Amino acid sequence: EMVRIQAVTDELTGLFNLRHFHDTLDGEIERSRRFGTDVGLMLLDIDDFKRVNDTYGHQQGDLVLIEVGRVLRTLSRDIDEPARYGGEEMAVVLPQTDVAGAELLAERMRAAVAGIDIDRLDGGGRLQVTASFGVASLPSNARDKDSLIAEADAALYRAKRAGKNQVGRAEPVIAES
Repeated sequence: EMVRIQAVTDELTGLFNLRHFHDTLDGEIERSRRFGTDVGLMLLDIDDFKRVNDTYGHQQGDLVLIEVGRVLRTLSRDIDEPARYGGEEMAVVLPQTDVAGAELLAERMRAAVAGIDIDRLDGGGRLQVTASFGVASLPSNARDKDSLIAEADAALYRAKRAGKNQVGRAEPVIAES
């Protein structure tokens, strides 16, 4: 059991790893198609993370990742699957959640991340970080897994370009005529 858990868990944050994220998203998309339910996706990126590493060191950056991961685990529902997507990017698969529900949860998580005070390892006080989020759902914003990820990612980068520390929402899929 321990080996199975280690195989699907990011060692640093305790979140699920990228492989488990993709397996979970595949399963939830299949379930959503079978039962006619939505599946939401949230992507987030810690704002100015490179500056944290460059200014305070990689151990401080690791502590930031751990604390943001803790927020995701704490605020996720039992059926949600928070994962480390890579680097300072994280994701949450949101079963039975439309884009409006994903946006509400992302906003709660965004506010919680902005509210954490992280002790600086150099003893120089506390560090605050923010994160930008992008949300999308299937079938409202995408037709398949790849387009769902792409739409959430595009919404995330719109949030970054708009000033960071905010939630971007994917555009609705245009119906084919």
